[in-house]
Amino acid sequence: MKKLLILAVIGLLFVSCGSSKTASPDDDKNLEQTLDDKNAAVLPLVTRIQKLPGVTLRGGVPVFIKNSSSTGGRPPLPLYVVDGMVIGNSFRTVENIVQPVDVKSIRALTGSDASFYGARGANGVIEITTKRGN
Repeated sequence: MKKLLILAVIGLLFVSCGSSKTASPDDDKNLEQTLDDKNAAVLPLVTRIQKLPGVTLRGGVPVFIKNSSSTGGRPPLPLYVVDGMVIGNSFRTVENIVQPVDVKSIRALTGSDASFYGARGANGVIEITTKRGN
């Protein structure tokens, strides 16, 4: 009887040690997003913008990939909008205005999404919403 009890306890230990959930690629993405959200306050603004889809760095400033291969030297710079206010095309100005810890969200707009801003948004728009803004 004692042997049977010991075997039952060992069996329960093996069953309880097993994982009931298997990892999936979505779990990895969720973990990466969670870590990005937690580290957002310490990541430089340029790094956060560079992670947006379709955005790359050229000359140390963000540009949209579709525009980065333009001929004639410098690629066209995107329009920056902070809390609904148009700032202009200078990333350095935005970098001086916005502190990474204050950023709530960043969106990259191209094509018809950027057309709301007219001709100024033709090279793409980077919208930044801060915790103090909208």
